[in-house]
Amino acid sequence: MRAAARRWFGAEPAVHLALAPDGGAVSWQSEREPGLFVWRPGEGVRRLPLGRVPVVDHAWWPAGGAVLAVLGGHRPRVVVHDEATGRTVDVTPEGAGDVHVVDRDQPRLGSLLLAGGGADGRRVWHLLSALTGPARRVPGPGGMSRLFSDPDDRPRAATARDADGTLVVYAADARSGADRAEGGDAGGWREVWRSRPPGALVTHPIDVTADGHGLYLSAPCRGGFLGVRLLDLREGTVRTVLDDGEHDLDVVLHPVTRVPQLALVSGARQSHRAPDPELAADLAALTARHPGELQLAGLTRDNATWLVRLDDGRTPPRHLLWDRRTGAAHHVPADRREHGPARLAATAGRLLQATLRRPDARPHLTPTATVTIPARDGLPLDGYLVTPSRAVAPPYPTVLLVHGGPWSRDTWGLSPEAQWLAECGYASLRVNFRGSEGYGTRFLDLGRADWGGGMHDDLEDALRWAVAEGHTDPARVAVMGQSYGGYAALMAATARPKAFALAVAVCAPTDLVAFLRHVKESAHHERAHFLDRVGDPDRDADRLRERSPLAHAARCHTPVLLAHGRDDPLVPWTHATTMAAALAEHGHPHHCLVLSGEGHGITRPANRIRLARVVSRQLAFHLAERRT
Repeated sequence: MRAAARRWFGAEPAVHLALAPDGGAVSWQSEREPGLFVWRPGEGVRRLPLGRVPVVDHAWWPAGGAVLAVLGGHRPRVVVHDEATGRTVDVTPEGAGDVHVVDRDQPRLGSLLLAGGGADGRRVWHLLSALTGPARRVPGPGGMSRLFSDPDDRPRAATARDADGTLVVYAADARSGADRAEGGDAGGWREVWRSRPPGALVTHPIDVTADGHGLYLSAPCRGGFLGVRLLDLREGTVRTVLDDGEHDLDVVLHPVTRVPQLALVSGARQSHRAPDPELAADLAALTARHPGELQLAGLTRDNATWLVRLDDGRTPPRHLLWDRRTGAAHHVPADRREHGPARLAATAGRLLQATLRRPDARPHLTPTATVTIPARDGLPLDGYLVTPSRAVAPPYPTVLLVHGGPWSRDTWGLSPEAQWLAECGYASLRVNFRGSEGYGTRFLDLGRADWGGGMHDDLEDALRWAVAEGHTDPARVAVMGQSYGGYAALMAATARPKAFALAVAVCAPTDLVAFLRHVKESAHHERAHFLDRVGDPDRDADRLRERSPLAHAARCHTPVLLAHGRDDPLVPWTHATTMAAALAEHGHPHHCLVLSGEGHGITRPANRIRLARVVSRQLAFHLAERRT
């Protein structure tokens, strides 16, 4: 189990892959080694000479030949490395902390947009238009959360959210954005449209049109399913561009024409539709040779080269550098777990050729089965079942994995947790319970003000289905999750009937009144979501207290493992320690682990491995087959 934990939760060899503007190279950061790595077909992998400091974000310079990198460490910096000259120039924006590149996977003409936190906590925007800097601050309306430019890099639209979640859209006038001198706040911008909750909470801007006169929105359409709508920035009118009334749709725009060229269709499995017959034929040819779910990770300005991620469910996901003109698709060697970037630099070419000759050389995963689970009220729920990789017969010891959010969802693609559990001899079941996203606003709204209620009924119904189908041994089941998933695990251990032998709760809110009071006083970007979909800590205090695991700690009937990040900004770590103290007061078995340097989620490789090993010991003890 120790080896399995390191394999699935250890440092990743490559994260944040990016495509060069000419389509001839792919770059990435690594959790294993500090630095930035670049691969070109036929040339192997090399590390850029940026020193031994961690790279926390990066992007290619639009004109090519240079890379912008955000360096971490004691004093974060932003630098541009010119590959032609070998020079590295510091272009750190003044007055912006925690800088990141905005929409780095979208091709730009000759500038990069940077965002960072200002001294007052608001987001600060800078436009870098020259390799040597300086980055110029872009003024915007108060509380601006997104900024959108046309294909010529001219700021055209901005969005902000009011405290109640209302989405406000602004249009730039002729002297706004990069054309104006720095100074002022809302001057140069005019409000053109606003959308109020609840619809605003699921409405998100996508990008502006090529002429800069429209803004595409992901928004509710027919039947409450998400589609694509177009807001006229001059008139403030909105019309539907793309929807089907049966599925949530996302969209990929052409990088220059800004016309929708690929629709991503949600469901138990993601699929895609290409309105352009030529692109549809190209995609059909690609997926015929490389089957699997396709995700676009980057594309060139001429739309001729794409960086795509493919997950076929049988082998680890991989990235392909796809030339649409020739149909050639090169495997990007960044994905190989068995080799770090330093080794790849020397052996990438040989490994690539060997993989192309032997397509079955990659390690195989345990297949993920898509299942449909009937809830007690007849509502069909999508689920994903992964059974142990060992040759053992069902029923299996099982872990019910509960996703966070809860306005998130599980997908069919690779789940490290599920694969790790399978390797260790456990089945796992994930279910998109009511309140999950991806199934339209009506399904999402079934979870409003329902934490610990019907949403939890769905989890218990999923377990009941797994037992009835012969997959799960009902005496050896654990429930595990992070954030809302951790909350659900604690409710299962306290307020709900005993159904599990172990509950694992990571970064979980244990007192909903205290949690929502903290959220209400914060500037968290999902503040309005929580207050609308969970409840107000003053108005709904009685219901929230009744739905809090802490209120039921005295009658806890299941061993509990609590884990929390000490620097969690959303759910303070005292939720875990307070729950642990309450369990200890009543003599209930529990273990509490507070991890330093972690926020809302356990992200550091060493801590991921440590937590996995603690969980594995708990699972081995509580889910062991006890013969009588």
